[in-house]
Amino acid sequence: MKAFLDRGDGRYVTDFPDDLCWDHKNAVVLPHLGASTEEAEDAAASMAADTIKEFLEHGTIKNSVNFPDTALPAKDENTVRFTVVNENHPGLLAGITEAFARSDLNIVQQINHSLGPVAYNVLDIDTTAHDNIVDFKNVQEEITMLEGVLSSRIIYGAPGTGYAKNLGGDYFV
Repeated sequence: MKAFLDRGDGRYVTDFPDDLCWDHKNAVVLPHLGASTEEAEDAAASMAADTIKEFLEHGTIKNSVNFPDTALPAKDENTVRFTVVNENHPGLLAGITEAFARSDLNIVQQINHSLGPVAYNVLDIDTTAHDNIVDFKNVQEEITMLEGVLSSRIIYGAPGTGYAKNLGGDYFV
């Protein structure tokens, strides 16, 4: 698998990454649902599809075994939604919110949940004074490059777009 990913011939989407896939630029890690028993296969497939749709469209995580359950109410039309996955250690949330403040971006609502070593944040940012997507991309890069941030996403346009990772100090979108 690693050789395939290193060649860059495609991407690997997984909900149960090993150490080599977690930080690989060609791997996309999704929350693991842990509900695929043979007895519940039909119900689990429907639930899994709905859950992944909610994650891609709204940043919501439900029924995961490797990410904390996290949801914000529907976002206001004058906001853009950011998600941030980071190591769960003191001070990192402050660094994330300070990056928005330095860019003069106001957080309208936010939630931060953790599960063991991983924390997940969903933040809605006011867009009324910022109509330039570059403002949001710049703050996304700043946040993604913070020590301990694993990935970030701006949820806009087609579901699944706006994803960025910090790969050993390199910014990857």
